[in-house]
Parts: sequence; C-alpha cells; structure tokens
Amino acid sequence: MHGQPWGPDEPTMAFEMARLSIFAIDDFLTSIDKLLAPPLPPLPIYGQEVLARSVLESAGFAYWLVDPQITVRQRVARTYLHFWEAASTAVKNAAAVGSAQSIAGAQAHLASILTRVDDLGLGHRKTKGKTTIGGEQLPSKTDRVAAVLAGPVRGEHAIVYSLYSGVAHGEMTGILSRRLHPPASGTDPVMTITPRQLLGNVELAAVAFGQLQERLCHGGMGSSPREVANHLWEHNVGRRLQAIRSRLI
Repeated sequence: MHGQPWGPDEPTMAFEMARLSIFAIDDFLTSIDKLLAPPLPPLPIYGQEVLARSVLESAGFAYWLVDPQITVRQRVARTYLHFWEAASTAVKNAAAVGSAQSIAGAQAHLASILTRVDDLGLGHRKTKGKTTIGGEQLPSKTDRVAAVLAGPVRGEHAIVYSLYSGVAHGEMTGILSRRLHPPASGTDPVMTITPRQLLGNVELAAVAFGQLQERLCHGGMGSSPREVANHLWEHNVGRRLQAIRSRLI
C-alpha cells in the first residue's frame, strides 16, 4: 500500500462515528416518543417528521459506514469522504456569509483533509462533480436511507421517496395542493393531510433504528436498549388511530 504506515486511529474512526450515531438516534426517538405519548395533546404536524428525518439520515450514514462487506481500506475511504463533505460544506458556507479569515480557515481545513487522504495512500480525484476517495464515492442521502430499509420494507424505493423525500424535504407544497373536494364557488378550498403523512416516517425511523442496531451488534459493538423503539411503535399506532378518528383523511 502506498503512503504512510497506518496507525490505530483510521480503522476505528468509522465505528466510533457509528456508535455516536446510534446514541443520537436513541435521543431522536425518545423525543418523538414524548411528542406522541399519552395523554394525547393535539397531534403535531411536523415535529415528529423533522426528528424522523434526522433518524433516517443518521441511520443511513452509519449503516453505509459500517457495511460488513467492505474492506478496512474502503471503510477508511468512506470515513474521509464524510470528513471531506463536511469540510466542503464549511467552505461553501464561509464563502457565502463568512469573513476572509473564516474562508481561509475553512479552505485550509479542507486542504489538510485531502493531504491526509494522500498521505494514507488513498488518493482522491474529482470527475463530473463527484469526489472519489480510495475508489469510494458518497451516495445520496436518499440512497443511504433506501439501503437501510431495503430488507424489512417491501418496495423500499417507492416508499422512501414518498415518505422520506416527500414529507421530510418539503411536502408542504403537496399538502397545500391536496384538496378534499374542489372548492365550491365562493368558498375556500379544504386542505387535507393524511395519517400516513403525519406518522409514516415515524414507523420507518423505528425500522431504521432496528436495522442499524442489528448491524452494529453483529459487528461486536454491543447492544442498545430497544424499549424506546417499542414504546414509540405503540404510541405511533395510537396516534394514527387518533388521526383517523379526527377525520384527517
């Protein structure tokens, strides 16, 4: 392998990041549970959707990072792809709103990451707007979420696009254009939001948590309590029934 000898840090960073991800996911699920748990206040419209999106994206990232079918070299490359993405975003943000000093600092940090990539013998290149490190490219967030749900959810790509991409990334326009009936002359349109839109992502978030937990446990990283996910599932079903009874369909 070209480059400097590897120490113990690079091969283990991915697992440390995945472990932190599952702690964050547990916090997100706990927050959703508090929104949905009895006694039942008015059902939130977007609070659980925003948190569920965070669960899905965190689980998708960690699931991709600790794929048991890849080599150590590939895993390190994926780790540095994440570092590169974060540093590149910092450069863009600094260029948009930062000072000359913050721009220079962000650019220097990005350059140091790419230098480290080359020092490790991974190499990097950019073609057609895509950065490749060690032969690995960063998949889209939607693709990573689809991979988490590919096993337990049938027709996962259609479901991910409808529930994850549609609701979590700005379903507001779809909701406002969806009407129960064409408005009568001189009346306001009646808007609707379905229980599936309100709570569908919560169900997928619980599934994503279970999939990531299983992958981490098989990798020897121990277990995380499933009580939160189980309670969340029960409360979510109750909320869905409440939404139906409230004629939100």
